[in-house]
Amino acid sequence: MLREIIDISALEDFASGMARTGRVRVCLYDDDGRLLVSTRSNNEFARLTGHVLTQLPAPLQLERVPAHDPPGHVAFVESHGVWYVVAPIYIDEHEAGYVGVGEYRVELPPVEDWTPPDPTHGITLARLRAAWEELPTLDRGGAAHEVITARWGARQLAAWGRRESRLLAMTDEVALVGDIAELLTGEADLQEVLDRIVLETARVMDCPYCTIRLYDARTQELTLQSVHGLPHDYLQKGLVTRTTGTISDEALRGHIVYVEDAPSDPRVLYPDEMRRAGIASMLTAGMIYRGNPVGLIRVYTHTRRRFRKAQRDLLRAVAYQAATAVVHAQLVDERLRNATMQRQLELAGDLQERMIRVPPPRHPALETAVSFDPTYEVAGDFCDFLTLPDGRLTAVVGDVAGKGVPASLLMSAARGALRAMAETCGGPGELLTRLNRQIERDTLPGEFMTVLLAAIDPARQCVTYASAGHEPLLILRAGEILPAEEGDLVLGIRRDVPYREHTMALLPGDLLLLYTDGAIEARNFHGEEFGRERLWHALRSYGAHAPSQLLQNIVWDIRRFVGLAEQSDDLTLVAVRLRPPRT
Repeated sequence: MLREIIDISALEDFASGMARTGRVRVCLYDDDGRLLVSTRSNNEFARLTGHVLTQLPAPLQLERVPAHDPPGHVAFVESHGVWYVVAPIYIDEHEAGYVGVGEYRVELPPVEDWTPPDPTHGITLARLRAAWEELPTLDRGGAAHEVITARWGARQLAAWGRRESRLLAMTDEVALVGDIAELLTGEADLQEVLDRIVLETARVMDCPYCTIRLYDARTQELTLQSVHGLPHDYLQKGLVTRTTGTISDEALRGHIVYVEDAPSDPRVLYPDEMRRAGIASMLTAGMIYRGNPVGLIRVYTHTRRRFRKAQRDLLRAVAYQAATAVVHAQLVDERLRNATMQRQLELAGDLQERMIRVPPPRHPALETAVSFDPTYEVAGDFCDFLTLPDGRLTAVVGDVAGKGVPASLLMSAARGALRAMAETCGGPGELLTRLNRQIERDTLPGEFMTVLLAAIDPARQCVTYASAGHEPLLILRAGEILPAEEGDLVLGIRRDVPYREHTMALLPGDLLLLYTDGAIEARNFHGEEFGRERLWHALRSYGAHAPSQLLQNIVWDIRRFVGLAEQSDDLTLVAVRLRPPRT
């Protein structure tokens, strides 16, 4: 399961960083106990024997340890004379994998458990025993370094896995809206469309039941039109009408109504029937078209459940589409409006595809790297590399104000516009000026973005940049940071803003760092921000590394700083180094 959620190369990077920090061997296992990743041995005994714990025993015997945070259990596993501390990785209450930390000694193992001596390579029993005695002694206490390290690694991977799982779920959610939009462009009748909506909504939101009721404004009745999963007895419970103060009334006014304990909520019309059907929680959205109520869509759960904001937004979007389907079936002259809506939903689907990381371009004089880490929401950050007509490679980072689908759609439009405009623009300033006109024309008040463009000219050894209210470009030179702080107004506020260019000289070996505010505004549990000072310190500390390793280390520092504190912003970093001339 762990392998399916997190890419193996990312797991290798995580294990390597954890091993380097904790000075231990780190092994990562899938949910079946099979070894996925192992770092190099850090002791003479392991190097002589060549052994590593490749398969965890089943069942794994977990022991409770004093702990305030999960996991509260670890296992102590012996393999070929050495011991490992193994902690489970819990994702959505399931064991998705394990973190193993080694190697330690408890008592001298039987000689036959060791690799046979090989005098030709200097491996003797005496040497093996001496190497074994140099291993640290296993401490099973809850405060032991090895226990804390294994549990910490498990927590980090659990948080990472939850983020990746939610991103996959969000992809399904966006696809659901796209599928519904596709139904609206076909020739299927209304009943077929609504039946498909309740089926797919229940599946994507992981709910056993889903219903759609259509609203008659004249009689105030809500008639059951489509249902998934509910028992026949429940469907016969009686008439449902819109009455002031009820759940139906609130939803038909445009609200998302969440009921945690349906059988005991005084707004519920038929609590006994809900209790017999085993319904615990429910979420209701009004199907509203152009301000007019059309009906209700509702999902139900067997157990009490709190729905994430993304799920509430999804149900609202589905309700909107379902309302359009009803109007589409009733009014032929609304077909063109439905086609426009279909196009908007296709853009949302395309956005998810473009969120996949694109490898930075190869350049003989430049070394580049990108780190892109979205939060739970669809990303509002973006980064790219453009090539201007004069051949200059231009690094781009941007940050759209706001969250969710609107921000991601604006980000997608901005990236596409930049790529198109770069073919005919002479420099970063002209690019931002033209992009600002488009953003200002297409957005509502309060919608804006920050963008930084840096065009690097290795032949002239300089960088020309333009900034629309973005975090400053940082240039690392011989351990000193030179911030490029000149900039202009954010994009989308005023149409007539000219965006100026600024040029700074570069030297061979200089490293440029572009980043979004998620790098400095990341907060820990105490509400402290990572801040510019820590970012600058990390840049100086890792500046001698290759750009890709530099970004990995900076991201690692930020993750260690925030711990398990949930973050509210995306994290995007771009690094470019001017290669020294070949001798």
